[in-house]
This record gives sequence, structure tokens and C-alpha cells, in this order.
Amino acid sequence: MKRSFLLVFMAMSLLASAQTQQGYVKTKGRMDAQGNLIPGQGLKGATVSVQGLTAVLVNSDNGDFSFPVSNGQFRLESVNKKGYQLVDMDACPRNYNYSGNPLYIVMETPDQQLQDKLTAERKIRRNLQRQLQEREDEIETLKANQKITDEEYCQALQKLYSDQESNEQLISDMAKRYSELDYDQLDEFYRQVSYCIENGELVRADSLLNTKGDVTQQVEEQLRKGQAIKEKEEQLGKAKAAHAADREELAKRCYSYFEAFAAQHLNDTAAYYLELRASLDSANVDWQLTAAEFFMEYVGDYDKSFEIYQRAYRTIMQRPDTYQVELFKLYNNMGIYYYYIGDIDLAKTNLLKGIGIMKQMRGENASDLSSSYENLSVIYDDEGTSDSAVFYAEKARSVEAASFGKESPGMASILHNLGMNYMHYAMAEDTEEYYDKALEYYQEALRIARLNFGEESSTVSNIYNSMSALYDYRKDYRKALEYAQKDVETTKAIYGEHHPLVAESYNGMGLTCYYLGDYERAAACYYKSLTMMKRYFANEQTSKYEVYVNLGSLHLKQQEYDSSAYYYSSFINAYEKIYGKHRDIALVYGKLANVYIEQKDYPEAIRLLLIAANMEEELGGSNKVYLATYYLNIGVLYGKMEQYDKSLPYLENAYRIRKEVYGEEDERAVNLLERINTTKEEIKKQKK
Repeated sequence: MKRSFLLVFMAMSLLASAQTQQGYVKTKGRMDAQGNLIPGQGLKGATVSVQGLTAVLVNSDNGDFSFPVSNGQFRLESVNKKGYQLVDMDACPRNYNYSGNPLYIVMETPDQQLQDKLTAERKIRRNLQRQLQEREDEIETLKANQKITDEEYCQALQKLYSDQESNEQLISDMAKRYSELDYDQLDEFYRQVSYCIENGELVRADSLLNTKGDVTQQVEEQLRKGQAIKEKEEQLGKAKAAHAADREELAKRCYSYFEAFAAQHLNDTAAYYLELRASLDSANVDWQLTAAEFFMEYVGDYDKSFEIYQRAYRTIMQRPDTYQVELFKLYNNMGIYYYYIGDIDLAKTNLLKGIGIMKQMRGENASDLSSSYENLSVIYDDEGTSDSAVFYAEKARSVEAASFGKESPGMASILHNLGMNYMHYAMAEDTEEYYDKALEYYQEALRIARLNFGEESSTVSNIYNSMSALYDYRKDYRKALEYAQKDVETTKAIYGEHHPLVAESYNGMGLTCYYLGDYERAAACYYKSLTMMKRYFANEQTSKYEVYVNLGSLHLKQQEYDSSAYYYSSFINAYEKIYGKHRDIALVYGKLANVYIEQKDYPEAIRLLLIAANMEEELGGSNKVYLATYYLNIGVLYGKMEQYDKSLPYLENAYRIRKEVYGEEDERAVNLLERINTTKEEIKKQKK
């Protein structure tokens, strides 16, 4: 049956690889009187608090600690140790970038820090006093030798004392610097220079600095190099602009090739040009998402799709705050990816992560959430969890109405899905009320679809298809055929005579003819559908071959067992190439087993049913009713072979699941319990 899955192509459940920031809490490194380093000591027992993380307690003797950094930045809120204070009071609270170098947090006792400041200030004052005395002596000598006039002498002294007054701020600044200086973090050269300056050995400091060469010449050389680099950067900028323009032109050409081949449904070739465009700029997230989406949906190359999604993810995680919308799309797309490969749990997990991001960005009623909720509804519906399917469909309906109105184009799809939810409710519980409710939703969806799109739209044809299925299940096959024909006519009017969606419509009409008992017409519809599919999907790397299953069932009904087995096996082979394991594959293994049951080849039928049951178990076992059916059939077949000891465990598993899903009063569970008791009696007889 034709059914659209709303593809809000969105993305991936990968965790950011967190970087680890190393650090140390320590006292200052100092210099002794001989100019030798006295290293600082690690401070065990300090507490380091980083925003968003649990506080880190420093347990090592050398004061080292570490914490994860997920987005390249972190905020250091506080560092505390009893009896100690930060040497640099501006160290926190403060934002930092992640670094491969350790983060040094220097602390001292308040008394020690005050003593260091007073000591530094005393040294600086003494040095400046000595310089003042030397300068006074120099001025006195000049006057004595009559090298300057009395007026010049007075002016020189006034300037000297004026400079001395302005040095007070300099003394304070230098004292603060040297009281906070951690000599551990300096290399040996600047350690010695700083030591000389702090202790007033300015000639020695000057001598050390001169060993590096003429700083004036080096600055001039550096400026020349800077100018040369600037000129090269200007040239490079022009080259980059030309390169970017060429890239954009090539990207447009690639996309035009893609559109041309996609219009011919040559999806492999179309995908090649999308990937070629994506390779032009791996940092262009939109290009990556578009390519990955096409490989996933239209080519069925899930490995390639995942590879491209990873490329997009790496770009996003370099600037996650900038790419929040893209991250939302990634998580949602990977939800769809996991749905396609049959991992329902991961599909739901990723969709919910995407929803969480969008809620945080734009609130509970963000318009983008409508499609996400609808996708969750489809997943729960396919899983058979009708309550959750309806819950998320109603959330989609609420968001859609708040964002776009009760008769928006998207509302038609949401109501269509709600109709399918209630139809599956009705199928599970055989309740006329739910069939009526499903039909009510379909009719309202059809009204809104016609209002927004007219008669010739894919939404209208999809609703016709579902209404046909509804009447099939109500056994009103004439009415079902009426809507199946409308589906075919509408789809042909939109897409022409030979489109894959027309093939799906013919497949749906063939199913209705099958129910009517018109096997000749059913076969004609099925083969017409298959011919169209093969025209577009010659390599069978597509999930569009449901017609194989229907052909298998038709030939089984006509007791053409070889043909039935061929078509069931063809479906399994096509799907296994795409998915590896999938719930639909398990279901068709169960159908294929029926071919061998009809031929009384019970061992082969059991083998196929075990494959179906094991696949369902590996995929999480959420389709419990089907799993119970596999176990029941295996148990029955072992019973037919009078291998009652093998039959019993499977019957008991089937009973356990039926009772869990429907309760002990379930008619089939009651019948199963009777069969189990009979089997136990047969085991007793065999033992006698």
C-alpha cells in the first residue's frame, strides 16, 4: 500500500567528542637570591568549578586536574582552597578557550601575597631612590663644572622631582606585576631578565636583552615582513574571491546536472552530481545535508549517506551555536535514517533529540516541530504502538494549527496520518468505531488537501490510496476499488503514465482486485506496477518493491508455489541489500514459510520462521504480535511433526506474548493455553 513518510530531512545521533582541558592549582614559582628557580608547589584539596560541570576536587599532590570541554570554550567560575586566595583576582569568573597547554591557577595565602607585594614594592622604591640619587649627583656635577646655568640646574631638578611624583603609579603597577609573577611559567631567558629588573640589576638585564640582537632593526624587519604578508594576503584574497566565484559556478552546474538526471529518475547519476557539489566545500553544511538526504531516500546507499552526514556533523560541531538549526535537522535526519534501517529505538531517540533542540531555540510551538512530531507518529504507528502514534499526531496537529492555521497545507497530511493511526487501531481491535473515526479524518484531510492543492495533487492521491485500504479492511471491496481507481487516475494526471508513484498506485489497486477474487486483473495491475518499477530502479536498490510481496501472495493463492517463492525471495534479496535487517524482511520470511507449509515441507518452513523470529528479536522485538505468530507457527509445525518437546517452548513463548499484549482473556491466548496443555499431554504419552 502506498504510504508517504514525511521526510523533514534532518540529522545525526553522534556525540561531540569532548576535549579534555588539563590544569594545575599551585603556588608561585620564585627566584632565590642567587637567581635560581624555586618551583611552586601543587595545592591538593582545591576545588575547581566550571560552568555546567560538577566541581572538580584536586586530589593529586602536584595539583593537577582536568575536565571535559565540549564546544571549544568553557567558563571558569571559581577556584577555592581553604586559607588561600587567587594571585590573579581576574582569573575567574572568566571565559577561556580550550588549549592543549595546561591552565595554571596560582594561589597564595593572603599573608604571603601581601608580603610578596610589600617586598616587590620595597625593591622597586630602593631602585628608584638609587636612580634618583645618581641623577641628582649627575646634575650637581654638571653645575659644579659650569656645564649648565643656574636656571638649567633648577629646571633639571624640578623635572627630576616631578617625574619622581608620577612614578608612584608606576611603583604600584610594577609591585603588583612582580607580586603576581609566576616564574614557573617563564622560560629561562625571560626568567633571568625579569629577575634582574625586579632586583634593580638593569645593566645586566640590558646586557641579556642585547644578546638577542638590535631590537630596533628587528622591529623594522618585522614591519617589512608584515607589509609583505599583507600584500600577499591581498593577492590571496583576490585569488580566494575568484576561487569562491568559480566554486559557486561549478556548484550551480553540478546542481543543474543533478536536476536533469533526477527528472529522468536516473538517481545514481543524479546522486553523483550532488556528491560532486558537496566535495567542492566540505564546510557547506547545506550541500552536505542535501547530498546525504538524496543518497538515503532515493539511492538507498545508507553507508554513503551516513559518511556525508558525518562530514556535516564535524563542521557543525566546530561552531554548534551558529548551526543550531542544522543540528536540529541532523538529529531528525538520523532519526529517519535509523527508521529506514529498522532500528526503531535509535530512530525515536534521534527525533526526540532534534525536537529538544528546536524547543530550546524557538519554544514548545515552533512550526518546525509539526513535521518532527508527525514523523514520530509514523514510527510509532509502524511499530504498532497506536496510543503513542495518536499522541504525537495530535501534537503535530496542535503545532500546525497554532503556526499555520487549521486548514494549512500541512494539516492535510497530519489528518491523513491520524486517519491511518485509527485505521490500525481498528485493524488491531476490529472496532467499527475506529473505522468510522479513521474515515472521518480521511474525509477532512481530503477536503483540506483539495482546498490547498486542487484535485491533482500527491496528497490527494495518497488519501485516496488510504481510503481504498480502509474499505479493503471493511471488506467493502467495490468502494475500495472506486478509490483505488481514483488514486491511479490522480497519480497519472500528476506524473504521467510511467512514474514510480503510478506503479505504487497500480500495486494498491491490484491488492483490492485480489481481495475481490479477480486474480487476473490483480495480476495485470501487479505486473504493470513491476514493469514501471524496473524501468526506474533496475538495480533493485530501492525500498519500492512491495509489489513482490503481493505477487508472492497471489501465486500462493493460486497454488503456484515456485512463482510465489520466487517473488517473496526477490523482495527479501532487494531489501537485504539495502537494510541488512528490517522488520518488513522478517514479515516476508514468515510469508515465505507459508509456501513450504502448503507443500508440507515443515523443516524448511520452521527454518524460515526462525529467521523471521530471530530478526525481530535482534531489532528489539517491538512487533510483539508478529513475534507471537512466528513462535505459534513454529510450535504448531513441530507438533505436526510430533516433536512435542520442541513444540512446547515456542507455544509457551507465543502465549506469554499474547497475554502480555492482550491479557489472559484474549481468545487466541485462551486457545493457545489449551494447545499448550494438549502438547504437555502428548509429551507425557511419548515418555511412556
